[in-house]
Amino acid sequence: MGQKYDTKAAFWDIHNNTKPGPERTAAYIKAIKEADESGDPYARMHMRANMAVFTPFYDDAVKILPVCAEFFAIAEEYPEAASMDDIFTTAREAANLSIIVPQLELQVCEKMFKNMENAAIILKHGAIKRLHMIGTEFYTYVDLQKAQEHYSIFNKERGGSYSACNACEKHVKVWYHMKKGDTELADEMAQRIFKRGLECHDIPWQTYALFLEHYMDTGTIDEHKDFIDKLIRGGCRDVSDLANVGTVLRCLAHTNPVKGLKLLQQYWRYSINLWNQQALYFFYKGAWRCCEAVDGRGLSLYPPEGFKEDIPSRDPGFFGKWFHNEAIKIAKSFDKRNGTDFYMKDLSRA
Repeated sequence: MGQKYDTKAAFWDIHNNTKPGPERTAAYIKAIKEADESGDPYARMHMRANMAVFTPFYDDAVKILPVCAEFFAIAEEYPEAASMDDIFTTAREAANLSIIVPQLELQVCEKMFKNMENAAIILKHGAIKRLHMIGTEFYTYVDLQKAQEHYSIFNKERGGSYSACNACEKHVKVWYHMKKGDTELADEMAQRIFKRGLECHDIPWQTYALFLEHYMDTGTIDEHKDFIDKLIRGGCRDVSDLANVGTVLRCLAHTNPVKGLKLLQQYWRYSINLWNQQALYFFYKGAWRCCEAVDGRGLSLYPPEGFKEDIPSRDPGFFGKWFHNEAIKIAKSFDKRNGTDFYMKDLSRA
């Protein structure tokens, strides 16, 4: 054991003195290095657990993947210093990554779920509910029978300190029924979010995005333009909201494509070097449709700093083809990993 490292002081220093985003992520990495240098195994794990929990709120969630892997390597070496709470929360965030990164093979994803399950059985207090909530979403892309099994347990388990917030739980239920095709039930359940004002960092913004995608698929977007404005105002903040931005772009392609192009120019920079493939998929899908909608109007689109491809054109129609090709690549990679055609079907509806 090394000397004790004050993880609480380090945590508050980071959250009081840094801006959410890359600056805060860098501060966490620095704190992790300091904890490693102290040799205190509990601190080494605890700082990694903190980074895993908080980074997805304001930065590219996939940046926590190596941190999670390091956490479990240290936990194996020093099991007596591992906090069950840290084990569960780190495993939970790692399991979430399986939904957004197709490069993780199914066996790896299921190992993450197993780590989470082992901790959840001990912790209780809503941990089992949270486990099956994430399982519901992941397996909806992979195996609907397994998704139904996870949903049944998630739906009947009691909540607690380790379960998700009420708004997130309600949203996943709406999302699940929407993806199953039961749009009437999904709409009925969504009213509990919209009318009761349930809100957290992600909700109701992701719920608006879910319904906007549905309205686009069914050709009824003109009847729900107010949803677009609500999502722009509350759910398009930074890199963590890039999927929402993509949904807005897809909608604006039909309702106000010139505004959409301006929004695309504003948010495109967030996609550079982003590893969250699910967010990129939605962004590219929306950008493709937006660029197609303004093609031939004499407008220009300028790649952001860091865009690596050498493209002389500034024509939105040209970039529309590029965005479409990128969306196809991601859709195929997800479907190959999951063994389904979920994403390619979704892209075809766009």
